[in-house]
Amino acid sequence: MITKGVAKYVYLDSTEKFNGEDTGKYTLTVGLAPAEVKVLEDMGVKVRTVTDKDTGKEIRIRKFSTQYKLDDNMIQTVSGESIGTDFGSGSDVQVLWKAGNEHPTHGVATYLTAIKVADEHEPGYKGANEEISEFLTA
Repeated sequence: MITKGVAKYVYLDSTEKFNGEDTGKYTLTVGLAPAEVKVLEDMGVKVRTVTDKDTGKEIRIRKFSTQYKLDDNMIQTVSGESIGTDFGSGSDVQVLWKAGNEHPTHGVATYLTAIKVADEHEPGYKGANEEISEFLTA
């Protein structure tokens, strides 16, 4: 399955942290257009509504995850350049994923397989490693 959207939260260089705890998963949360939301919901995938920190507007999002770090060649630009995790929030993305088992609360699981990023993309510096992120953005 392929889903298109805008990268919102990118945790692909290290595993995501939630409330100070390591989730053990590499994740990409994608902002979705209404047409993509409908396709996912029709498949039993739950899509959340959140307030975008940058715009203050409500957006629809879905998180895609994997237990394994994606090889750099599994994250490429549309023109085929391997970029690894060197893209950030705001980048247009296409996510290749596999459906997992359905969970009563979270719906059908969405397992991340590969990512295509727009040739013109945001630089990647918003990793889950707070020390590195702080250093690179200071």
